[in-house]
Amino acid sequence: MKNSTHQVLYAILFSALGFLLFLQFSNRDKKIENSENNEVIQSQLIVNRDSGNILNIAYVNSDTVSKYYEFAKKIQKDLTNKRSEAENQIKSKYFAYESLVKEFEKASPIMGDREKMEKAQKIRLLEQEIMQVEQQLSAQVSSEELRLTEGYILKTNEFMQDIGHRLGYDYVMSYRIGGAMLYANPNLDITKDIIKLLNQEYESVK
Repeated sequence: MKNSTHQVLYAILFSALGFLLFLQFSNRDKKIENSENNEVIQSQLIVNRDSGNILNIAYVNSDTVSKYYEFAKKIQKDLTNKRSEAENQIKSKYFAYESLVKEFEKASPIMGDREKMEKAQKIRLLEQEIMQVEQQLSAQVSSEELRLTEGYILKTNEFMQDIGHRLGYDYVMSYRIGGAMLYANPNLDITKDIIKLLNQEYESVK
C-alpha cells in the first residue's frame, strides 16, 4: 500500500510539474530584471518559416526540477508525513485487534458459551471499526494530497509565469526521459537556471 501510494503521488507531482513547465510566455522584448540574481540565459532563436515570427524557446528537465525544487521536496515530505500518521493509526488498531484475538483463542477452552459470544461480538465490532477508520483515513489522506498538490500547481504556475516573463521566452518546454519530446538540443537546456529561480521565488514567499 505504501509503495504504490508513493509511486502514484510522485507520478502526479511529476506530471503536474511537466504540465506547468509547458507554458506560453509573451513580451519577448522585455529586458531581464535584477542581473545579480538572474543571469542572461543563452538560447537559439528558431524561425517559423510560415509566419516569419521569431520564437525564443528553451526547455527544462522536469525530473531534475522535481528533485531539486525546494517546494516540490516540501510537498513530498508533507504528504509522506500524512501517510505515515494514517498508517500508524491503522497499525495501532490492528495491534489491539490481534491482542484481542490471541486472548480469545487462549481463554476459549475455559469460557462459557455466553462469554464466548460476547468476546466474539467484541472482535467483530473491532473489525468493523478498523475498516471504518481505514476508509476514513484513506479519504482524509486523498483529500489532503489533492489540496497540497493543487496549491503546489497554482503557486508554481505563478512562479513560472513571472520567471518566463522576465527571461523573455515565448515557450518553455518540458523534457523527461520517456516523455513526448524524443530529442532536445542541449544548448536550449535551462534546467539549472529554472531551478535556481524557482527556489528564489519560493524562498521569497515562505
